[in-house]
Amino acid sequence: MEIKTTLEFRLKVAKLCRKNKSIGNKIDQKLRILSLFPNHPSLRLHKLQANNLENWSISIDKKNRIIFIYQEYGILLINIGSHDQVY
Repeated sequence: MEIKTTLEFRLKVAKLCRKNKSIGNKIDQKLRILSLFPNHPSLRLHKLQANNLENWSISIDKKNRIIFIYQEYGILLINIGSHDQVY
């Protein structure tokens, strides 16, 4: 499955990685799992129930989440951050 990112997502990843050097590897690992096994339990995949949007969420770790939407080509990553930042 193809995964693309928004500019906002890439900027937030860079900022997050500056604050926490080890998070980059966790992000890469979760995105690999998402592309190969989208329903893998470690992702804690769930649909968000806000404003009739088709947003989905996966967990990077206990604190951080990735928000994305399904597109015709695959997945578009739109937001990343702590639970409080992205919800």
